[in-house]
Amino acid sequence: MQYPKISIITVVRNGEKDLENAIKSVVNQTYGNIEYIVLDGLSTDGTLDIIRKYDDRIALWKSESDRGIFDAMNKGLDLATGDWVYFLGCDDVLASPTIIEEVVAEFTRPDGIYYGNTYLKKSNQIYTGKVSKWNIALRNISHQAIFYPKSIYKEKKYNLEYKLTADHIYNLELYSRHAAQFFYMPKLISLYNDLGMSSVNIDHLHKKTIVGVVFQNLGSAVGTYYWFRVKVSNFKNSLKGGK
Repeated sequence: MQYPKISIITVVRNGEKDLENAIKSVVNQTYGNIEYIVLDGLSTDGTLDIIRKYDDRIALWKSESDRGIFDAMNKGLDLATGDWVYFLGCDDVLASPTIIEEVVAEFTRPDGIYYGNTYLKKSNQIYTGKVSKWNIALRNISHQAIFYPKSIYKEKKYNLEYKLTADHIYNLELYSRHAAQFFYMPKLISLYNDLGMSSVNIDHLHKKTIVGVVFQNLGSAVGTYYWFRVKVSNFKNSLKGGK
């Protein structure tokens, strides 16, 4: 495991504006054992031209229909052959050319789920820090900052019923079963565009079911704490709305 293979997956549709920057941030990494996979959802702009431009630096790419971002991500998990897998959004970039080399040096357990931080470009803040069972329901680990081992990603896929926040459900369920395998690295992994679809839209199924998911996976104490935090937040928002 001295030089494990890292599969980096980018899913995209009509991303010609930003995709090339994402690709460059991957192909310019100093770490040599990277498998880069790009999955396009039948783009109608210049996305495919950009992908073809880097054809010799991309291990595998496809352009085909899908049922949304998490369906495409599940396809990526099926195609990946790396010891760890990582998702980079088409409008996000890795934090530096050395970051994969840096994080791989931290990978001492083959079943470790390693995660760090991402920079939210619009919000101008670092997200998210170390998680615990008390806060993972309140703040997800960005999928632009987490590396899943093969023992996890080949067995568990994203729940497609959640159109925008399936990654939160994925991480919460994983943490409930494998908390001891989560390892926080105080490193900036990526620069994240927090104007993307999942950042500015509401996943109504998530909003409807999250309290029950927390109770089921993290227990009644955490579930009650989370329920209380949601009620307080909703109350504060209602006061703001009434002004």
